[in-house]
Amino acid sequence: MKKDDLTQLKHIGPSRMKVLNDNGITTIRKLYETPPEKLAEIASIGQHYAKLIKDAVNEYYGETAKKPIPTPKAAPPKEEKIDELNQNLEKRINTLYKSLKRANEVLKPLGKKKYLELYVDFKKRSKSLKKRIDALNQNQGNLTNKRVKSIIKKADALNANLKNVSKKTKKKKYQKLSQEIRSFSKILRDASARI
Repeated sequence: MKKDDLTQLKHIGPSRMKVLNDNGITTIRKLYETPPEKLAEIASIGQHYAKLIKDAVNEYYGETAKKPIPTPKAAPPKEEKIDELNQNLEKRINTLYKSLKRANEVLKPLGKKKYLELYVDFKKRSKSLKKRIDALNQNQGNLTNKRVKSIIKKADALNANLKNVSKKTKKKKYQKLSQEIRSFSKILRDASARI
């Protein structure tokens, strides 16, 4: 390895060395004298690697680069997190609406009187849940992040069960769905009451 082989430095491999050589930078000394702005203008280097290469050159010559005091990464503003959660909740609620509608269609007990009472109960609880969801949508901005996350988690669970509904649904499935809808409806009622 030659003394002035640029690949001795961090962040410079054979292809990057070729690019630097094509731009007239053939020695470590020339690289040291080249301002970072000029390095950044080279096509495949850019600002990020120009800084890293300049730091590596300074380290090669024994100069410790003055590292700027790292600024802590600013957490996204609370408003952005809340907006993101609210959008996520809105998506889940829309999906839940669609699943409820589909489940209502699938569960219709056409010609099966033994499931009629269970279907009516399911339908009644679905209607109640939709009212609670409408109330939640009106007061959505007043919910805490913890409560929104809890509602999203419960909505996902209910949605998964509604998607698994089929024509062959038995009595236990009707009862389980009604129970889950009742439970989710209660969570929404409590959330609305605390606003």
